[in-house]
Amino acid sequence: MARLKAHIQIQQYIWLVFAGLCLFGALVFWAITDTKDLVEIEKKPETEIELQIQPEKVASMHHLGALSDEVQPLDMTTRVVVTAQHDSEFRGTKFIADNKNTYSIELFRVSDETILKNFLKKQPQRKGLIYLRLSGEDHPEQYVLLYGTYRGEAEAKQALADLKLVLPESVKPMPVQLEKYQPLVNDLGSDELNVNAKLYAVKLKTVPVPRVDEAQLAAARARAQAQQAAQAETAKNATTTTTVTRRDADGNVVDVKKSQSSAEASRQSAPAEHEVSDPFN
Repeated sequence: MARLKAHIQIQQYIWLVFAGLCLFGALVFWAITDTKDLVEIEKKPETEIELQIQPEKVASMHHLGALSDEVQPLDMTTRVVVTAQHDSEFRGTKFIADNKNTYSIELFRVSDETILKNFLKKQPQRKGLIYLRLSGEDHPEQYVLLYGTYRGEAEAKQALADLKLVLPESVKPMPVQLEKYQPLVNDLGSDELNVNAKLYAVKLKTVPVPRVDEAQLAAARARAQAQQAAQAETAKNATTTTTVTRRDADGNVVDVKKSQSSAEASRQSAPAEHEVSDPFN
């Protein structure tokens, strides 16, 4: 038993020595084969020429962004155009810019343009009447009716005293400088859209009713009756052609008979109507 234990211990020592020799041999082999030197790579600094190229590349680009053509930038100078709703007295930014230093008489303001249009339709003389649409971020939409343009406030007050328009008692006209409306007007006026500012009235005149010629009327009736009689005669003389084809059992044509009859003869013939049929046809 003691001999067996000694033998096992000797075997373990032998394996341990063999493993150490293998490890030593591997280290020697790695040291011999690894002869490459480590090379340190340093990042070269950019030269002045390379640094100057970058700004030139950016400066040569006209559109920074892929959606510059698809999504157009907002144009804050765009004015509203509504051609089918305003009357010829409607004015916009061009009128205010041309007359901003002048005065006018503000007759009244309404929120519905239809009320203003109805007032204009009732006026026998619309010369001197104009109206504007006022709108803004903090201002509700309104339509203001003005009368005339004057060089100063005194002239506008004198025109207001001589004003002959019939207005309700609740309406109080007052002179106002047109420059006051400039921030609130952003429309194209009817004068800019080539809308005809002239109003035309249609005058109807009485015209005598022409007399009816009885002779011509009777002749027209006679021609109509003659035409109807001719059409009836044509229908009466119309003939009908009947073709009867007989075939044998094999489908070959045996006999062909044709007959003609008029509509009048058909009505005068025997009342019993029969149909000719061929069982082989």
